[in-house]
Amino acid sequence: MDHAGLIASLTAEERQRLTATSNSAGLWHLAGHLGLIALTGTWIALGWPLWQAVLVVHGVALVFLFTLEHEATHKTPFRSTWLNEAAGHLAGVMLLLPFQWFRLFHMAHHRHTNDPARDPELAGPRPDTWPRFLLYTSGLPYWRAMAAVLVETAFGTPGPRDGARRGCTWPFTR
Repeated sequence: MDHAGLIASLTAEERQRLTATSNSAGLWHLAGHLGLIALTGTWIALGWPLWQAVLVVHGVALVFLFTLEHEATHKTPFRSTWLNEAAGHLAGVMLLLPFQWFRLFHMAHHRHTNDPARDPELAGPRPDTWPRFLLYTSGLPYWRAMAAVLVETAFGTPGPRDGARRGCTWPFTR
């Protein structure tokens, strides 16, 4: 069964229950997530036993902040708009991925999903050799591009024309 089939098989009450938002539930989840990041970060910083293994858990917890930023663009983690905004900005700061920039990028993706000419998630060439694949999967091109986005956003001088070359684009210019 695919996604559409699963959704169609649910009753209206089940869909409503599964998509209900809650400030208190969202805050408990956020507190647990940030608590895990604080605990693992402290463990690593203090060099406690098995800190190398804890580093993996810490990295996963940090990466999953992207899920929070993504969902905050859709306003789904909390019932309150301001909590969604605050959580999105917090995640964006921690990931060095400006929330407003990501929101524009992601909404452009939703408007033009799978359109190679306009979907910003499809911008830039895909790796076509093993060395390029390894470089791509290392995340280094991503972090270079995000550092450029952060600096350009801070100074108000976005570089829309060379975004694809860096592996990212400015959705409001495509």
